[in-house]
Amino acid sequence: MTNNITLNKFHSREELFAEVSNRCEYHLQQALLDKGKASFIVPGGTTPAPVFSQLSKVSLDWKNITIAQSDERWLAADHLQSNQRLTTKNLLINQAKAAKYIGMKNSHTSALTGELECCEDYKTLASPFSLTMLGMGLDGHIASLFPDSKSIIQALDLNNSNLCVAIDATNCEVAGDYPERMSLSLSAILNSHVILLLVTGDEKLSVIEKAMDSQMSPSLPVSYLFNQDNTPVEIYWCQ
Repeated sequence: MTNNITLNKFHSREELFAEVSNRCEYHLQQALLDKGKASFIVPGGTTPAPVFSQLSKVSLDWKNITIAQSDERWLAADHLQSNQRLTTKNLLINQAKAAKYIGMKNSHTSALTGELECCEDYKTLASPFSLTMLGMGLDGHIASLFPDSKSIIQALDLNNSNLCVAIDATNCEVAGDYPERMSLSLSAILNSHVILLLVTGDEKLSVIEKAMDSQMSPSLPVSYLFNQDNTPVEIYWCQ
């Protein structure tokens, strides 16, 4: 593990979500001051929803902030399991409704055929990304980089310059009923000024601690965040 990793623990989820919202505000404001624009990569899942709700009320120059997903199920944008739907309903409201948004799901019938268009769309984001927020699964996946997915080696290859990678997570138990995904590649994730990793529960803390003591391994994708020196990673955890 490198010294650019910080692990922040909180006694309550209320404190956790408030602090993560504050840190997002800080990093986005710094990007706006430095460059006049910001790119904000956000995760799916239900855990970040309270952070999104709080952050949406913050007074920022949202019209110069572009929000995009770290990963997406290959579903219609209004589907209950769509990450875009989560972001739209919880973040792109209040003050933040002025922000620009780039989704991953496009008109192609499959993630694989939609990969090139998704990559082109993501090239319009300010680079390096101003802020990337991630969650993590119990199997150590980040974004949709599942350990047993068919393209995991390609997705984790730092020589792969593609921003987005089509993921087939058919054999991955934690992927649920919708294994067809689009995800940022590892190289894209690490091309960020800072990464915020938001996790809750003792089981996930154990995964984090294991990854911190591990070498990089496709069987534990989050370990790649802790075995690099270029991008600061701020971990925020609560029971």
